[in-house]
Amino acid sequence: MIGINIRGSQSAFSQIEIIAYYHNKKKKKKELPNNEAVQAILKQLDPKGDFDITKVTRRERKRQPQPPFTTSTMQQEANRKLNFRTRKTMMAAQQLYEGINIGKEGSQGLITYMRTDSTRISVIAKHEASKFLHEEYGEEYAATKPIKGKLPEGAQDAHEAIRPTSVFRTPASLKKYLTRDQFRLYQMVWSRFLASQMTPAIMDTMAVTIEQNNVIFKANGSKMKFDGFLKVYGDTKEKDNLLPDLETGDVVSLVKNNPDQHFTQPPARYSEATLIKALEEKGVGRPSTYSPTIDTIQRRYYVKEVGRRFEPTELGEIVNKIIVEYFPDVVNIDFTANLEGKLDQVEEGKENWIKLVDTFYKPFSDEVESATKNMEKVQIKDEPAGFNCDICGAPMVIKMGRYGKFNACSRFPDCRNTKPIVKEIGVICPKCHEGQVIERKSRKNRIFYGCSRFPDCDFVSWDKPIGRDCPKDGHFLVEKRVKGGTQVVCPNGDYEEPAQK
Repeated sequence: MIGINIRGSQSAFSQIEIIAYYHNKKKKKKELPNNEAVQAILKQLDPKGDFDITKVTRRERKRQPQPPFTTSTMQQEANRKLNFRTRKTMMAAQQLYEGINIGKEGSQGLITYMRTDSTRISVIAKHEASKFLHEEYGEEYAATKPIKGKLPEGAQDAHEAIRPTSVFRTPASLKKYLTRDQFRLYQMVWSRFLASQMTPAIMDTMAVTIEQNNVIFKANGSKMKFDGFLKVYGDTKEKDNLLPDLETGDVVSLVKNNPDQHFTQPPARYSEATLIKALEEKGVGRPSTYSPTIDTIQRRYYVKEVGRRFEPTELGEIVNKIIVEYFPDVVNIDFTANLEGKLDQVEEGKENWIKLVDTFYKPFSDEVESATKNMEKVQIKDEPAGFNCDICGAPMVIKMGRYGKFNACSRFPDCRNTKPIVKEIGVICPKCHEGQVIERKSRKNRIFYGCSRFPDCDFVSWDKPIGRDCPKDGHFLVEKRVKGGTQVVCPNGDYEEPAQK
């Protein structure tokens, strides 16, 4: 990455810093494999020399709205934007569908059926949306041919997309009748549907090619020309990234080079949103089963959520290993997806259901019989906790329970003493200066930090204390999660350190 100052002949754009990225001679963005390759490129550059603008391309780009919600896309978007669990999303959607008392109109269903795999919209709803857009925003915002979503392979299309039953029931007009969760979900559904019936957003883009000694860099800029559907369903993706009014032949100079190294990362673990997307793409399950599936694997403690991502538990890994060994067909994605397709053919009268069930049941029955005979009883070995029971003196062990691991007496059931597992973070309590700060969990499974001397000391903090005091007011400093990393800040808001990745 290279930051450069403009110093062309026009003083109007002098000393404006823009960022450009290295491209190879084929003018494609290129990742350099190691530091040696980076240094070889930098040696070709003269930091004090001129960089030439060799090409300036101006274009107009359209960004199309997305189709209305299906069950899958609604669950994914609610997880990303509202931080809703899948179960919470479906519960709020069910309430909006069944009906809410909205005053003079009585109890009204506010959205259409929320278990659907279709993006189809009724003609009446399209006309109503067009009328609303003309009245509220003007004809330039109403699309003459709204976008049509592609129906996924195997979709049943039994119900239309999730949309408000009347677009004239705006979120603002219903806010006083809805709970906070209902309102936020309704606002998202209403905005997404209305946006799908609107014109695209238009951006003016500018691509600049910068060269010195046959080393090529590129900078890109954009500016909103017409907001279109983003007026209703806007997000943070489209921000103006203005470049100065450059022309071919202009000259720029180097401010600094920033040879960042980015190492290949393993694929990210599934979040609720990405797991739902994967289930849909692989044809596993139906809109009605996504939420129960995700709820089940968490309730049975096969996975735990760490930083909004699922991690397999010890129990989950053991169960998975056994199922893969004894029931390979059941956990085969292609087998599951093909079975879904066969069931669809049964519904359409193209497949005999008795033969289908028979072809599945016979091999499955053999696998069950084999597993019953050969599968050993699985026991998770107890780990020593490292201290003795304060009631009977026997060693304490770490056991696996419904809500995770805990300390228990090894003489159970004769001694039923249990203790939660306490995780110290190596910081003295900033309030009493005697106890240790330990990691705890709230009733909603959210991590917070408290003093080990509770209830004698009532220190609590949602953010992790780091053991240092603020240089400005003496308050203890904490580590907060920010986009892309963590940042040390003072809770009073008068001090912060640069964010760390």
